[in-house]
Amino acid sequence: MDSKKLELLKSDLEKNKSKKDDLDVDLDAVQNIVKKMKEKDKNITSESLSEGHLKELREVISQGRLSQFDVDAENKLAANTEGTLEKSAAKYYKPFKKLVDSVVLYILKNSLGKKISYYLTSANYKRTLVQHLVLSTIFSLLIASFLSFLLLIIFVATMPLWTVSILFIWPILFLVFVFILSYVIPMQKAKSRGVYIDIELPFALRHIATELQAGIGLYKVLQSVAANDYGVLSEEMNRTILEIENGTDTKTALRHSALRSQSKNYNIALFHIVRTLNTGGNLASTINSVADTVSFDLLESTKTFGEKMNFFGIIFIFMAIVMPVFAAILGAIANAPLGQDGSLFLPGVMTPTTLTLIFAVALPIIFIFLVYYIKMIEPKM
Repeated sequence: MDSKKLELLKSDLEKNKSKKDDLDVDLDAVQNIVKKMKEKDKNITSESLSEGHLKELREVISQGRLSQFDVDAENKLAANTEGTLEKSAAKYYKPFKKLVDSVVLYILKNSLGKKISYYLTSANYKRTLVQHLVLSTIFSLLIASFLSFLLLIIFVATMPLWTVSILFIWPILFLVFVFILSYVIPMQKAKSRGVYIDIELPFALRHIATELQAGIGLYKVLQSVAANDYGVLSEEMNRTILEIENGTDTKTALRHSALRSQSKNYNIALFHIVRTLNTGGNLASTINSVADTVSFDLLESTKTFGEKMNFFGIIFIFMAIVMPVFAAILGAIANAPLGQDGSLFLPGVMTPTTLTLIFAVALPIIFIFLVYYIKMIEPKM
């Protein structure tokens, strides 16, 4: 009996050995996959670790059950924040919970919430939509309260009757800052990222075309662009590669990158790449053509800016030289005691108060607006 058992055991071992040989497993490839997975585990950030908490926050607020978010709310709001100021603002959530929740729910139920979500994704914010709205509301509440308190002190000292207007000023300030912090700032950051992409795009496209002509695959080329120092463009390419590694098709990942970007030239380049992949054309030639078009557009924008500056030069000379001199001369004439009894020539026309407002308030505001507008239309090269 023992000998039969030994023979059966030997036969089973031989069968198992033959099965292992038939599998023909590439152990080196398996070890490489395991090594990559271990490296990804080491690089886990607070964003991935807190995703469960943020998902719970998102679900609770979207369902209108914010009372369930009382437990550990401060840690959930402070997750993925970019500075100590935002982490400290999370402490004010519980004291103003009802007001903050009502504002956040109102935004989420309207189309403005979708727009804010899009700009947060485009601007590559680490925090979620709900996190952003809650923190923006808290900051707006604190800023509006501080400014209203300063106005109250000024009104009490100068015009006591105007203190009642604080009841109307505070809500207006609060709503204005909610709109600015929650919507305008992410939108501006997303658009500025698009501008920085335009700066690096011609060089990155030449890089892609050169490597494709050398016979390197598209995925490896995208990895090369992400690894090189192309600023915001490298960050966007890293996001695209992460999507591909998580199972998204390359063409779909490129379309996603084009849709979330605020750069028109970047969108055109990616859609040309996707179209060439679908039709099977020469991808390197297509990218070289797009790079030529982008470079030409940037050159034309620079020429257009120079033409606009000729016109703004005339406006600046008038506002900076002619208008102040004209106001000073008119003020001197109006306040000159030309009459025999010492009466003014044009009483009440250009009083010292009016001149002070012109030189201390009106002209600086005009100069700041002109400089800001020129900075906005200036092409980034």
